[in-house]
Amino acid sequence: MGSWWKPWQWSQDSNRAAVVNARAASTELSRRRVERQEIELFLRQHRRVAAATPAATRRPA
Repeated sequence: MGSWWKPWQWSQDSNRAAVVNARAASTELSRRRVERQEIELFLRQHRRVAAATPAATRRPA
């Protein structure tokens, strides 16, 4: 015949898959948060440099 349906096995497998998915999502969100912070830092530094540069030496946009 075949294998029998085992609800306890299904629940264990489902839980393992949920934990793996949660870890992957947490890692991805953490990476995006770091990327966003790096971009914000770059923009702040760029604005500071642009503000300190005399207008006559700035390149046109």
